Amino acid sequence: MTNLAELRKPEVRVAHRLGDVAVVSLVGEHDIATAWELRNALTLALEQGAYLVVDLSETEFIDSTIIHVLFKSKQLAQEHGRRVSLQLPAAARVRRALEITGMLDVLPVYGTRAEAIDAVRPA
Repeated sequence: MTNLAELRKPEVRVAHRLGDVAVVSLVGEHDIATAWELRNALTLALEQGAYLVVDLSETEFIDSTIIHVLFKSKQLAQEHGRRVSLQLPAAARVRRALEITGMLDVLPVYGTRAEAIDAVRPA
């Protein structure tokens, strides 16, 4: 019997909220096949002047290429005078991969979208 989560196509969703924050959500499993799409979404949002929140709450798997894109997004955000945060609930499936690679020390992590958005906006 096939699990419904296994049938879900990986998606990179971009939503703008109040004009200055872009929320990029990763749904499903992400690897080298979706890394370019993620990088393009993050780069475009930054070039349009958005602050970034990457929502990993519906992410089932990420590989090293996705982790690399997340790392580079922080550098790119700094170049544009912007910030990036992760929305990562405590029970998220990908939390361990981010812990092992040290990404949780590189990007600020928040359990809810509201907290993540508040963290990237200027004071």
